[in-house]
Amino acid sequence: MAALAGTSSVALNNVAVNAAPDPAALADHLKASKVVYYGSWRCSACQYQGRLFGDAVNRLPYVECAKPDEFPIQAAACQTAEIRAFPTWILPNGERRVGVQSLEELERWSDMSPSP
Repeated sequence: MAALAGTSSVALNNVAVNAAPDPAALADHLKASKVVYYGSWRCSACQYQGRLFGDAVNRLPYVECAKPDEFPIQAAACQTAEIRAFPTWILPNGERRVGVQSLEELERWSDMSPSP
């Protein structure tokens, strides 16, 4: 049996298979960990990033950078964080990832413990 992409391991018939992270649990973890996701409503990569989270997309710690009239505080946060490309993810320590990130990469990068 081939291994599936992911970081958590599940045993099936004594064969270890990696399971993809749960999008809702990951979104909650990112928010609790104070990770910030900067994006733009008109960014196709951001739209794709959101689709990776499915119904949990609204749980993400998202900051909208491209609607300054509607969300001036968020737009100012984007300037303060020197966001130059979308999507951008930033850890509290300032480490950042730019571009679409897989759920598995976000799980590893944010030090989320894999699901049992």
